[in-house]
Amino acid sequence: MNISTQPKVDWRQLAAQPDPCVVCGGTAARMLYPATFHASLDDAPNYFLAHRTATAHGPIVACNDCGFTFTSPRFSADAYDRIYSSIPVPHEGVSDFDAAKQARFRRLAGIVRQHVPAGSRLVDFGCGDGAFLRELNDPAAIGFEIGAPERRRAGVSDIVLGNWASAVGGPGLESGTFAAVTAFDVLEHLPRLEEDVALVRSLLVPGGLFFASVPDIASLVARAMGKRWNMLLLEHLWYFSPATFDRFMARFGFERVAMQALPFDAPLAHVVTRLAQTFGMRGNLVPRGLARMVLPAPAGIMLGTYRAV
Repeated sequence: MNISTQPKVDWRQLAAQPDPCVVCGGTAARMLYPATFHASLDDAPNYFLAHRTATAHGPIVACNDCGFTFTSPRFSADAYDRIYSSIPVPHEGVSDFDAAKQARFRRLAGIVRQHVPAGSRLVDFGCGDGAFLRELNDPAAIGFEIGAPERRRAGVSDIVLGNWASAVGGPGLESGTFAAVTAFDVLEHLPRLEEDVALVRSLLVPGGLFFASVPDIASLVARAMGKRWNMLLLEHLWYFSPATFDRFMARFGFERVAMQALPFDAPLAHVVTRLAQTFGMRGNLVPRGLARMVLPAPAGIMLGTYRAV
């Protein structure tokens, strides 16, 4: 891991302004887990996404009024944009992770098909390399990913790259024309969460569905692991429970249809590596013959299905 010579992040300086709760608007919060990231902002990409070389997080607090848990203070939205733009799409074309992604998105596609008829307009927000779209295999579905403006293909689907705020309402992403929007492992990363969810709502027809997976701070895994929960990450800004997720989504005109726990499919070697980072272990802990085995790990993730009302 390359360590920058730039000044370390000063969380106290970032906390100069009150940070209102996005669920209830409260401005008083208590510290749950002090920051474990003390490097410079230039070093942050080393701690982001699946290619991370170490695990750390910012200060994590809970709202005194509603209990919602979130990172506060945070970097600026522009700083997060710069960090993500410096990170390549992780594990694209890597067979170990392709098998895990296929297993996970096959499960998610099956859930979506239970609620959304084939041929319905759907957009996968934060679609990455299009793994979910390939499993859904529906030409009426498209993907959106943040990046330099261009178009790609994922199986039978188009992927639009660009700026979300600028793209919504434009060609291909017309407001009020989609039966469903999906966002898998996306919302917890968004520094402009309220703006982005409002844009999701604007895309949907009345009665349209929004499927979103997020870390569940109330899950058994999160409660059992405490400060060692592997979802406590520098890139994660929001930690919902089912109750706070419902309350937040209601702000944008959504009502809950379903909520369920969701495993995270990953190669066994990856699961063990993440646990080793969490507990400070070293060495090769997985026999070579088992390293690629895909494990549906109970990571403390929930999938919420919401209807636009």
